[in-house]
Amino acid sequence: MSKKLVKREITDAVDFLLDDTGTLEQGDIQNIEINLLENYHDHPFTLYTGKRLDDMVESIKENGILNPIIVLKKEDGAYEILSGHNRVNAARLVNLKTVPCIIKENLSEEQTYTYVIETNLMQRSFSDLLPTEKAFVLKMRYEKIASQGKRNDLQKDINNLEQGIIEKESKEEDKTDSRKVLGKEYNLSGASIARYLRLNELSDSWKKEIDNEKIGLTMAVDLSYLSKEIQEYLYQQSEELELTLKPSDTKALHLMNRQEELNQEMVTAYLLNLKKPKIKEYQNIKLSRSVYKKFFHDETKEDVEEIIEKALEIYFKGYTDK
Repeated sequence: MSKKLVKREITDAVDFLLDDTGTLEQGDIQNIEINLLENYHDHPFTLYTGKRLDDMVESIKENGILNPIIVLKKEDGAYEILSGHNRVNAARLVNLKTVPCIIKENLSEEQTYTYVIETNLMQRSFSDLLPTEKAFVLKMRYEKIASQGKRNDLQKDINNLEQGIIEKESKEEDKTDSRKVLGKEYNLSGASIARYLRLNELSDSWKKEIDNEKIGLTMAVDLSYLSKEIQEYLYQQSEELELTLKPSDTKALHLMNRQEELNQEMVTAYLLNLKKPKIKEYQNIKLSRSVYKKFFHDETKEDVEEIIEKALEIYFKGYTDK
């Protein structure tokens, strides 16, 4: 297989996609009406936008679809797209009536997922994926490893993360099974993989926030331990109150939730407290030059402080007597 085609190590999860020459199997190609094509029901990848989409549209205008898409035939006569969502999206923008397709039937759920995930990874590097896309890919690979009954060293990292513990990994430590497989395949540490896996527990609103780089990975992980209902409530209330959460806030909410599962009232109380103006215990106040010259001339610093203190006592005494 050409090294240019594959941007990471392809594992046994995609062996059935390849023929004896190491290229994607083709099979019979049929032109299918574009209105019969449906997006995969659980498609984890974001469609191209901007220049990348524009380039694809122009290419299809000029050359048509050169690489057939792969579809799964459904019982109702429609076809579910397994590979080629972006090409179909661009074809719709070009107003194509039919699309060249390789039709698959009677695939298991695992085979279906493999087509959806691995064909995407053949077209773009894992490092190019959005955080939530990486999370979904790692979840599928992790579940495959776990289902094969291998000793799951990654579970230690997952358990540590749940307790708020991230251990530094020793280079001499022998990583085996799940951590070794995923770490080698995606060039990530066990702790990093554990963090990404948590993103699958985010609500839709917060998934968009991390994909749009509005929040960081650490904040997203903390939020993932809240129920999705509370996550959505937190998001909506933060928007209404025009609050931007900080890493210290998501960490505090995570810790609060570990002590007692958060409800809407608790979230509201926390956010309203953030909205209150913070009163400093001590502020170093400076007099402007004009005010200083108006009241003071040759006094020492100690004299000035004493005068100000007495003036404040008189002022506040009169204020409280009203």
